[in-house]
Amino acid sequence: MALLRRKIARIYKDIDLSFGSNSITGDLNKKLDVSAVKQSLKNLILTKPYERPFNPALSSELAGLLFENADFFTANRIRKTIELLIKNYEPRCKLRLANPIEVEPDYDRNAIDVKIHFEVIAINEPQELTVRLERLR
Repeated sequence: MALLRRKIARIYKDIDLSFGSNSITGDLNKKLDVSAVKQSLKNLILTKPYERPFNPALSSELAGLLFENADFFTANRIRKTIELLIKNYEPRCKLRLANPIEVEPDYDRNAIDVKIHFEVIAINEPQELTVRLERLR
């Protein structure tokens, strides 16, 4: 009896931004499926205005919000900004739950922890991404 091998179909592929290379082939490493979408979401959140030369609109104002008072209103603005970013620029994922983005200020470290609950469109498994936003002087 022959052993059947099934090839796993990869849906999403991106370049790994650590720019490590495969030791055998010498090619750049790649991120697949969920890790590719997580990397993309993190890049969207951390991109500052005018950081992308040919697409200055692809950015978030989160760096400016980090210098505001850490209260409910600032947390709500951060949540809405991230929701708009995902809706406009990341078609591969959809937010899940009634409140998919949790924003928790860390007063001791002058940072904000953002937790995003989402699903990758073709995979349909719950995923979670945690990003720490820190202000630099």
